[in-house]
Amino acid sequence: MKLYKLIAASIAILLAVSSCGTKTTANAADATYAYLQALASKDKDAVISLTCKESEEQAILEVDALMSVDAALNDIRCEQTGQDGDEVLVVCTGSLDLTYNNEIRAIELDKRTYSMKMEDGQWRVCSYK
Repeated sequence: MKLYKLIAASIAILLAVSSCGTKTTANAADATYAYLQALASKDKDAVISLTCKESEEQAILEVDALMSVDAALNDIRCEQTGQDGDEVLVVCTGSLDLTYNNEIRAIELDKRTYSMKMEDGQWRVCSYK
């Protein structure tokens, strides 16, 4: 009986530890929001993990471009708007506000449509138009 309890406890601990390293998003809109949060906080690793493999280089360039400015999300809401083949389309409202030398430039996000794809069991940003 003690062995059974030890095995059960070990399995519970392994499941808890393995779930700590994976942060998946339930839908494409949530993943887009998470991508924008990572971009605004200049978290290169998180941006890469939320980007399609073929778009990782572009994502790194975007993060690098934000390094010399302050970035903040303003009133962001993301919503799935359609589908294009195997990609889901997401549009967000609100803005990404960039500040440099006390001058704020707002990038209105509703002008972009994000193409999202399920890759390795997670929604990822592949491109935007």
